[in-house]
Amino acid sequence: MSTPVATFEHGTLVYEPFLGLCQITNSSRETMLGVEQLFYEMQPRQGTAVVKVPAGQMTSRGIRPLMTTDEIEKALHTNSPSAPTTSNETYPQRIKRWTALLRSKQNFGGYEFLLEWQQLSTQGVRLSAQESELHGKIQRSLAQEIAEVLQISAESAAGKINEWLESK
Repeated sequence: MSTPVATFEHGTLVYEPFLGLCQITNSSRETMLGVEQLFYEMQPRQGTAVVKVPAGQMTSRGIRPLMTTDEIEKALHTNSPSAPTTSNETYPQRIKRWTALLRSKQNFGGYEFLLEWQQLSTQGVRLSAQESELHGKIQRSLAQEIAEVLQISAESAAGKINEWLESK
């Protein structure tokens, strides 16, 4: 069974969990190991790097179209993460599970991650510097998406996320 291949037009903004908003700048067909594949080139909003991803891997990497206003509002009213927080997990176990959550086909993985991170932090679980860095990266990525979709400033978007987290 083959994985569905995501298709995106040039100029489209997409969400990549670890990079934030990216613009599709090019697509090309290339042959690698005797197999022709479609590749997308994306440029993150932050920085000058260009990321090249096989079209067949876009979905499995969590790359998706931007959420709608309604989807964002729904996410900001989520009460609890779907995955239980497990304070006795090791750093590698959490990172592996969080990466899978962030790359899942659902739009709300980043929001669930933020809720779970907050719960662990509140429980006094000692989180590593890498986990804290991931937290900041995901929060900034979601704020970028909220700002773009709701047409508000990045600061206002970050404020919406913080208000939502404080209400939990």
